[in-house]
Amino acid sequence: MTMVTDCKETKIASLIALCASPALVIFVSSNFVNVGNLVFNMIFSRWMGPELFGDLAVVLTIKLALLGVLGALSSAVSQQVAAQEAKDADQSEQALARINCICFVALWLTLPLIAVTLYVGSVGTRLDLGSPNLLFILLGSVPFCAPLNILRGVALGRMDSAKIVLSANVEMAVRLGFGILAWQIGFGIEGVVTAIGVSIIAGWAVLIDVLPTPQTPKVETRPLAAKLGLAALPFALLQIAQVAALDGDIFLATRYLSDTETGYVAALSLFQRIQFFACFALASVLLPSVVIAIREGRSYRSSVSMIAVLLACVSYALISLCILCPEFLLTVLVGPEYAAASNLLVWAAAAAVFFTINYLIATFLMAQGRRIGVATVVAGSALQIGIMVAVASTSTSDLAAMLSAKLFCQVGIAVVLVFQLWTTAHSNTFRKGTS
Repeated sequence: MTMVTDCKETKIASLIALCASPALVIFVSSNFVNVGNLVFNMIFSRWMGPELFGDLAVVLTIKLALLGVLGALSSAVSQQVAAQEAKDADQSEQALARINCICFVALWLTLPLIAVTLYVGSVGTRLDLGSPNLLFILLGSVPFCAPLNILRGVALGRMDSAKIVLSANVEMAVRLGFGILAWQIGFGIEGVVTAIGVSIIAGWAVLIDVLPTPQTPKVETRPLAAKLGLAALPFALLQIAQVAALDGDIFLATRYLSDTETGYVAALSLFQRIQFFACFALASVLLPSVVIAIREGRSYRSSVSMIAVLLACVSYALISLCILCPEFLLTVLVGPEYAAASNLLVWAAAAAVFFTINYLIATFLMAQGRRIGVATVVAGSALQIGIMVAVASTSTSDLAAMLSAKLFCQVGIAVVLVFQLWTTAHSNTFRKGTS
């Protein structure tokens, strides 16, 4: 009886430990945020109408691009914090705190220059925005973008899931809640864009205690800044590859396809982003968890296995839905006028699944100090664009042919990356056997 009780208690304790693991907590939180962002788009696409919502989509794209590129800084900081020894933590945190303050002040000082550039260059007009004030409203949140990513990188490096979850959910809640309130009060799209800017500030505000206040005597920051810059470069390239691989076809569609098919591409791209960002948090967790395990000399197999299982579950669910009810999905999320593209949805989703797998493998290799995975994803994405251009240039080309080329390229990249994983594992086993 005692053995049975002990066994039950052990299983319960294991289940609790699994549910409380940073990987699962951050994954669930990330997808809750994704649902909130999806609701945001569904609400305002209906309230604003196509033309006004198009302006909002431009602003959101700029915001996502800015945070996406700076996300490379977050990954570099995360890798640095996860790899540092306890004895070096205080000095490293002081250096990071100074870098954080310098970035914050520098961005405020460059704000007038950016504003003048936007005004003189008539950027809002060139982007065909109905209100030129939208970019200036969003500009007020720019000084908080780099500090936000630095602080999130510190929290990720420490695997501080509570802070990560709080920041992401506060940002989403402020954007959704204040956006709805601003629209209902009558502030229009300007009020909604203000809510987007305020949400970035809110996500930063809950993380300000992650780093200590910089103290005197000043800690030398130049070596760490240079190190972070070099470390951020491959992650920045990975983010650029993500934009090229998942969103590059929208630019090709405007050049080679009809207006109707271009609209279909925009709708299918939404599903690709849903799939990728549903699992993007897994990459954020994978990097520090593997780095910490290597630093401490323990196995990272359990962390990698959990991330692989979560990725498989999301991918299986998405592909299944795209096969079983594609027309329903398109109708609910983007409207019945896009239902004609339902037969292509599974191809777009499959391409996104393989890119996500490739992104995670490249991140895993980076955690082991191997940049070959990033180089493969970047080169493969460039090759994908080239092949899609060649396919689109033919007289018989259509959207189905472009999506097939996209999927073919991502599957090819996955094969190369799996081979790299195998060679890495083989070389590690060989070194252990000869040591």
